[in-house]
Amino acid sequence: MRQGSAELVSVLSGSFERELSVHVFAGSDRVLEGLRFESWQLSSDLGRAICGQGSGVVVHPSLDGGSLVPVGTSGALSPFRARVEPVMTVRAGSFEESVSLGVFRVVAVPSAEDFTVEQDGREVVVSSRVGLKFDSLEADVERWGFRFPESSPAAASAFDEIRRFTNMPVEETVPDVVLPSLKTWEAKQGGRLEAVMELGRVLGGQAVVNSRGAWVIVPDVIGAPVATLRLGELGTVLNVADEIDTDTVYNEVVGSFEDAAGNPLYSVASVSSGPLSVDGPYLRNTRYYSSDLVKTQAQADSAVRAVLDQSIGSQQYDVQIQCHVNPLVEIGDVVELSGWKRPLVGRLTTVSMSDSAYMNVTLRVDRELS
Repeated sequence: MRQGSAELVSVLSGSFERELSVHVFAGSDRVLEGLRFESWQLSSDLGRAICGQGSGVVVHPSLDGGSLVPVGTSGALSPFRARVEPVMTVRAGSFEESVSLGVFRVVAVPSAEDFTVEQDGREVVVSSRVGLKFDSLEADVERWGFRFPESSPAAASAFDEIRRFTNMPVEETVPDVVLPSLKTWEAKQGGRLEAVMELGRVLGGQAVVNSRGAWVIVPDVIGAPVATLRLGELGTVLNVADEIDTDTVYNEVVGSFEDAAGNPLYSVASVSSGPLSVDGPYLRNTRYYSSDLVKTQAQADSAVRAVLDQSIGSQQYDVQIQCHVNPLVEIGDVVELSGWKRPLVGRLTTVSMSDSAYMNVTLRVDRELS
């Protein structure tokens, strides 16, 4: 969750105005600040390897006749060098507070133009409009390939390996684990990011870069809520919907692995009693699982049992919500939905904001199965 004051949390539940501007960075240096940003949108999705993607138009009046239109690698907004930090400012009466939405890599300039006037026989730039497309910082790791296959030794710390592979800050949001066996990561396009994603799965979740620019693990298990979305005239939730889907409720898991010598390992776990029993009316719904980090029979048995327990313990389904813009929440946050026909607690898996007064989010909720 992004940082904000208690007063801001209170203001966001009522009527407020908001405005978006951007700061521009070259490396760690802020070269421009508070630029007006129009026609913008920013979407984040846990289902994407590069979770955050956005676009918008910088509008900049020139005081000295200079242009902001980039030319190749030159210019503060060149996609060869620029990072942008969208900042949302919320106002209500005398209250004002700004929230950083994160830092993003500029990946393209789809449009750019200068507006000029003739002055003393020459054209002078009076303003620039520059369109930008930008990605969250997972893109830096995707672009940075392995030069040759990299090995993670057995008993290496998963978090230490993420630090080594990304050279970025890491916040340990789940307990660290050691890798059960030697792992060699392939040198290929996007291979470094794939390695980080797999290490996230080993840690029991999904690896993403948060709004503070640090790698975190969004855990599979839904914890306590950190924010509330409310219904009502001045609330935040305008529309919700949910559905039941049994296709992903598996009552049998078949594991196929190899030991350190390349010999096959097999393990099966199934539900033997209750409404989800393989001998009951639900019948069998089989999932197949494999992992090259499993090298012993004990690890195989533990792995398939964990996958089965996760399936029968809960079924996740998505609730689509349209709500007033809240700059504090981000993907991975656990939020509570109150004031609906039943209370819901779930994880935000998508968040889409724009220059509209509303945003759309997806809340992934666990439905307990008895």
